[in-house]
Amino acid sequence: MSKVYERYEDLHVRKTYVYAKANDPYAYADPDKTVKIASDDLRDLFLKGVVIVDGTTEYSPTSYAESSKVGTITYVKADSTTASTAVLTTLKSKEYTAEG
Repeated sequence: MSKVYERYEDLHVRKTYVYAKANDPYAYADPDKTVKIASDDLRDLFLKGVVIVDGTTEYSPTSYAESSKVGTITYVKADSTTASTAVLTTLKSKEYTAEG
């Protein structure tokens, strides 16, 4: 059985904020959206509790996945055109590079 242990820097931390930037696939560590989060850190945040701030709304993530050393955290947003429809939204770690 694998376990997730808290570390001394986790003492009394309930959740950590991760910030989303409009039209940008990256997860950010700061409200100014200048510091991208590395894959290992994004996974650690997911396991220990994270709140995703997207605009003025806060979300809880539903999943974390890693592929080719790129971490992806997924959360559910309400569709702005159809209130009863949900949209899966993802944020990527700083290792992500857009394929063009």
